[in-house]
Amino acid sequence: MQQCCNKSIYLHKLNSIKLRNFFTVILIFSFQFVYSQIIKGKVVDNNSGAGIAFAEIFCLETQNGTVSDVDGNWELENQVNFQITLLIRADEFDNKLIKVESQEKDLIIKLEHSHIHLDEVIVSTSDSKLQRYSAFPVESRKIADLNKIEQTNLVDAMSNIPGIYNFSTGNGIAKPVIRGLSGMRVLTSQNGLRLENQQWGADHGFAVLNLGIDRVEIIKGPSSLIYGADALGGVIYLADEPYANLNKKEIKASTKFETNSMATFNKISYKKSKDNLRFAVYGGYFSRNNYTIGDSNLFNPSGKEFVVNSKNSGGSFKTAIGYNKNNWITNFRYQLLYFQNGLPGHTHDANPDVSSFLSDSRNRSYTIPAQKIFNHLAQWENKFYFKNNEVISQLGFTSNELKEYGEKVSVAGIDMTLQNSSYSIRWKHNFNKYFDIVSGSQGMFQSNTNGQKAEEILVPNSNFNDLGAYTLLKGTFNLWNIQAGARYDQRSITTKNNVDGFDKNFNGINYSAGISRSSKTLTTRLNASTGFRPPHISELLADGVHHATMQYLVGDRNFISERANQIDFYLGTHFDHLEIVINPFINQINNYIYKSPTGLTDTTSGLDIFEMKQRDAVFYGGDIAIHYHPHIAHWLHLESNLSLLSTEEKNLPFIPQNRLNNGIKIEFKGENKFRINSLAARYVYFFAQENVASYETTSSAYQLINLGCTGSVSAKHKVNYSFGVNNLLNVRYIDHLSRLKTYEIPNPGRNIYVKLSLTL
Repeated sequence: MQQCCNKSIYLHKLNSIKLRNFFTVILIFSFQFVYSQIIKGKVVDNNSGAGIAFAEIFCLETQNGTVSDVDGNWELENQVNFQITLLIRADEFDNKLIKVESQEKDLIIKLEHSHIHLDEVIVSTSDSKLQRYSAFPVESRKIADLNKIEQTNLVDAMSNIPGIYNFSTGNGIAKPVIRGLSGMRVLTSQNGLRLENQQWGADHGFAVLNLGIDRVEIIKGPSSLIYGADALGGVIYLADEPYANLNKKEIKASTKFETNSMATFNKISYKKSKDNLRFAVYGGYFSRNNYTIGDSNLFNPSGKEFVVNSKNSGGSFKTAIGYNKNNWITNFRYQLLYFQNGLPGHTHDANPDVSSFLSDSRNRSYTIPAQKIFNHLAQWENKFYFKNNEVISQLGFTSNELKEYGEKVSVAGIDMTLQNSSYSIRWKHNFNKYFDIVSGSQGMFQSNTNGQKAEEILVPNSNFNDLGAYTLLKGTFNLWNIQAGARYDQRSITTKNNVDGFDKNFNGINYSAGISRSSKTLTTRLNASTGFRPPHISELLADGVHHATMQYLVGDRNFISERANQIDFYLGTHFDHLEIVINPFINQINNYIYKSPTGLTDTTSGLDIFEMKQRDAVFYGGDIAIHYHPHIAHWLHLESNLSLLSTEEKNLPFIPQNRLNNGIKIEFKGENKFRINSLAARYVYFFAQENVASYETTSSAYQLINLGCTGSVSAKHKVNYSFGVNNLLNVRYIDHLSRLKTYEIPNPGRNIYVKLSLTL
């Protein structure tokens, strides 16, 4: 009894110290000793009380879990002290998220039947919640769900989410667009690590491979204070696959073939979890030939059907190690990526013709112009949990080496290395069951260096320093959720060689506030937020030719920061068989930076001269989505979403086409050795785009039909398969966000795919 009292007094004093100075928490965590947790319980049907077999019980903190037995019983060992958040999932039931506060009794977890299952957990914000309870506009989707009909790349898969588009250069270079904003205005984070990959360049794409990625979360608009400056359009948060279940191991291998570009994709992974230690390793490689345009014989009498130099290939190695002890969790992740991209539409001709970009044959051999990209991503994360506090810290490093070969095979015309070192620390304190406070700081040191032999300098050698701090207050009252906060950021930009004499600081304060109410059948959400983006050095000091865009670009060193103000409203109804979502928004951006033609021509290169300018801009629109699951046909799902976007101003480039996306999915049940799991069809209609910049051409409407089938074959080991076709009717079209639109080069035509995967 005396020992128990002493321990209680000790913990009470320790908590008092933590509240006075949260940095002290980091120093004293190693002296804490609390025995490891063992959690057990049962998952049951809330209506009948019967146990639910094979339900998933997943711990968000350790990123692994277990599966219930045939009676619904389960057990988890070696869990984290003080903080345990469990996500419970089962077929035909609603997801449930619970925080475990006591292990004195077995947990009885009751799940409600659900015919529509779209409520994923989100982790990109500072608190894990189911999507409908978030106070801010976040879309969370499993990559597997987005690829029910397989897509060529990760950005194409994300484009199935309302309001998300692909700004592409062929099928190898893709840039995500959120509500009309892309590039530097969209921030990408992988497991909390900010990815910097020279996204400011028109032909510098989203250098991420779909390897070991479990889901994507899209934060629309400048609504997240925890990611810092630049994210005026939003944040793309990529979450890795979880580790193997507790004391299990898992081996996966998959291969896919696509007919349009004769592409092959091969992946393999190995995961193991033993007691407190978790490990995962992944490897992948892909290779694509030049892609085929649609309906080539009808619209292209020359018979040329392959887009010259649209081939690309790449590979990646990725690993993750996790460990937990008492109230401490650590994760170390590393990834190496290599991409070799051909550059279709790359020319030095003053007046190119579309026929010069097409060919009647193709091969995979390396040709110029081409890009070679090496990426290194490393991050070390540590989490410390206490009774009413948690501290999460992360150190990160990324290196993006881009070499672009234009005229010489051995000498890179563009040779840039972008290295980024970053840190972040976040502290969360729980006052009571109603209020939490989250405070944190982030910093970044970025260095851009050109190779000594580089012939084309797009961005001078320069350094960036970022420092930011934020505070959020969160409240939960029955059906209501509120959140409000502020953030301060400062960025300094300095050229290394001082030839241009550029050394400037930018700073800004952002605010956000959101409120939501979510009942069983209705969710309403309203939030307002601001954003701050300092001008990039490519906008400040540009003065030269970039052949990839066929422009001579001139910057302005007197630019000031962009400022965004967004209001976002969400109304969602959730019935047993019907879900309807209405999500309008308006985003006002002051000092918006854009390109404008001067009407002059550079005498040396013969290219048109464009100037960077600033003006105020307003983007507004929204998404409407419907998901219907008929009561008389539980095997049928009907989905439709409409994405609308407009601007008040003319002459703003790259405004996406409005889009209607309709889908139908049929699910099958059964235990046959050879079975079909689902059939899916998707009809996508892109409306004509007439609102264009002065140097753009309008875009015609077009429509695509995609089909897909998934299933499995059970033998000694289960083999999953999928096959289908994109652009079934082989439509010849040019998307308004295709960078090849300038040269009238069509997008890919019909593409048939087959995929096989094996899990051991």
